[in-house]
Amino acid sequence: MRLPNTFAVRFLSSGSRAPCCSNGGLNSSFEVLLRSKLSFSTSTFKEEFADCLDSHGSTLTTVSADSSTAELFSGDPGHRAFINASPIVNAPNSSAISFSNHIYSLTRSNQHGEAIRLFAELLSQGISPDCYVLPSVVKAAAGLSSLKTGVQVHCLAFVNGHHSDSLLLSSLVHFYLKCDRVMDARKVFDRIPRPNVVACSALLSTYARKGCVEETKELLRETVEMGLELNSVSWNGMIAGFNHSRQFKDSVLMFRDMHSEGFKPDGTSVSSVLPAVGDLEMLPCGVQIHGCVIKQGLSQDNWVVSSLVDMYGKCARPNEMSKVCEELPEMDVGACNALITGLSRTGCVEGALKKFKQFKRQGLNLNVVSWTSMIASCSQNGKDMEALELFREMQMEGIMPNSVTIPCLLPACGNIATLMHGKAAHCFSLKNWISNDVYVGTALIYMYANCGRIHLSRRCFDMMLRRNLVSWNALLGGYAMHGKSKEALEVFDLMQKSGLKPDFISFTSVLSACSQGGLTEEGKFYFDSMSRDYGIEPRLEHYSCMVSILGRAGRLAEAYTMVKQMPMEPDGLIWGPLLSSCRVHHNVVIGEVAAQKLFELEPNNPGNYVLLSNIYASKSMWVEVNSVRELMKSKGLRKNPGCSWIEIKNKVHMLLAGDKSHPQMPEITKKLGELRLEMQKSGYLPHTDFVLQDVEEQDKEEMLSDHSEKLAVTLGLLNTSSGFPLQVIKNLRICGDCHAVIKFISEFEGREIFVRDTNRFHHFKDGACSCGDLW
Repeated sequence: MRLPNTFAVRFLSSGSRAPCCSNGGLNSSFEVLLRSKLSFSTSTFKEEFADCLDSHGSTLTTVSADSSTAELFSGDPGHRAFINASPIVNAPNSSAISFSNHIYSLTRSNQHGEAIRLFAELLSQGISPDCYVLPSVVKAAAGLSSLKTGVQVHCLAFVNGHHSDSLLLSSLVHFYLKCDRVMDARKVFDRIPRPNVVACSALLSTYARKGCVEETKELLRETVEMGLELNSVSWNGMIAGFNHSRQFKDSVLMFRDMHSEGFKPDGTSVSSVLPAVGDLEMLPCGVQIHGCVIKQGLSQDNWVVSSLVDMYGKCARPNEMSKVCEELPEMDVGACNALITGLSRTGCVEGALKKFKQFKRQGLNLNVVSWTSMIASCSQNGKDMEALELFREMQMEGIMPNSVTIPCLLPACGNIATLMHGKAAHCFSLKNWISNDVYVGTALIYMYANCGRIHLSRRCFDMMLRRNLVSWNALLGGYAMHGKSKEALEVFDLMQKSGLKPDFISFTSVLSACSQGGLTEEGKFYFDSMSRDYGIEPRLEHYSCMVSILGRAGRLAEAYTMVKQMPMEPDGLIWGPLLSSCRVHHNVVIGEVAAQKLFELEPNNPGNYVLLSNIYASKSMWVEVNSVRELMKSKGLRKNPGCSWIEIKNKVHMLLAGDKSHPQMPEITKKLGELRLEMQKSGYLPHTDFVLQDVEEQDKEEMLSDHSEKLAVTLGLLNTSSGFPLQVIKNLRICGDCHAVIKFISEFEGREIFVRDTNRFHHFKDGACSCGDLW
């Protein structure tokens, strides 16, 4: 049948739907169609046309005789070329079959735009589309992910009476799934007279990918009732789908059911289920699947091998990972990446580095994922210098870092406060147009905060085009680390005004900021507000912050009471801040209780013994100090040596307390002596109570002068120009004497000095510190 030349079907754009959605608009459209020469049942069309409008909110109308007859899809801004589409078939008596063959060939070769243009030509010639050409057109619309085009074709199919054609409806199911319209796909599926396994499998797979467990199970039951027999593709789609939606248990159960139904797992099944097994850490199940892999002859499949390595890595079995790789006749890059990631996850960073270098020597074609994985491994496990060196080598090898590489590198820059390297990475991201990536921006916030430049963190935050909760939390944490409580609370309010709901990490940062700023009442308010206003039950880290807040204020009895009344068992995260507060306020009684708990929880942590010794030493309880030392000696424990790092002219220097091996140590000692004389003239007295040995006062002063942060600051003074800011990282908490000395140096030498210890950042300037002498 041919459509009259004066008639073409056109869908109004969404902006002009309203007038035609009324009953009058529907009846008017129906009457116009009724006057056309199309043959259809009036009652059937009214019912189906109304149903189509109800589902999609689209309408049909006619185009006048003097309008372009190729306007079918002119309302779709993605296909404006359809308006003046040139006929592909120029024969005067072209038939629906010739058009159908051409459109089918175009969709087969993925020339979807050309297929749609040819379909418009078919309509312009007045040819009524049949049930053979419409599935190809729907496939073309799906290939273009053009929802509007597909819906228009769907409506046209209803107009032409193809509402019960199984092939067409199956094509529409795939189309709606491709356009993420799952509910519409299900409605169409339910109308297929004889559903096939392909459409059913597509719907099952999509349900699984969406994490719709109940819907998947319900459709599975229906397939049994319909007598449909699923195939391996059906099962694989569900297994992979549940893994994608992080429904790991259901992915494993689906694999089990597949096996129970008599299907032999193939490479796709195994490589889809193993990541789920690894995430669940179900090692026995993983071992069973490994046995199945061997029986099925899949142990040479690279995808399967990579999945096995990944599974064993998640289950912390490095030996098994290596054995699986050794069985491969030729290592591929996927297995290489899985091995590196797995070794890193289990803490075997040295092993991962060794393997990585081995793969390089063997000439394996390592890609950006390989390099990024290795950089991430190093930066997450204390190999910061190695991460920076890998980033340099990566570019020398011609591998371009991407928006994943930079966030993996930046923590290494922040960990050792290599501001120059961090800025270089920032410049790289700007130059390569990846600085607007939300993860890159968030990593920059962390990096600048860790490098003592919180104002640059705020600048990066303000320049971000898109922010997520992690971005806000990064800035909150940065302000807390720098003791800028007021700014942190302001950011917390702004975050809520932006429409984001704070999570437990947000409150950890807020409470930490209150702790650093000595805001006791504010801290109690936010702690109570968590559960009252936001429905977030306090975790151990929140109680830890509260113990620190109360302890800093000298309210040790109240802090101890809170610890005893906690709903969960307190661990080292709780007793540690309480012991530290007892050290600050010289409280022996509660300090001994906290220390005893820590000795039970962390028997090999020397820091706890040192803190108790410090409390005893502050009270001149030398017998007890010696008793603690003997206890440490019997356990084979030694105090962690003080160590500080300082970056000078792009080189990082490490100095140990009491170490004389640095080549500039004579100059450092001389400069420190000169500064000590100037301090004495200004009335400075050394804080000898921080020396735990029972020795003469003069010996105590000598011991204090060897602390690593003093040595690092002095080295910086010797090797930088006047007025140049200095930045030092300390592996332990800065002692009171060093704090007082660096305050004096900042004023006497006219320097800004940033010191990051294990607790916070100290910004020394003009004889004062940002911590307000509370840390």
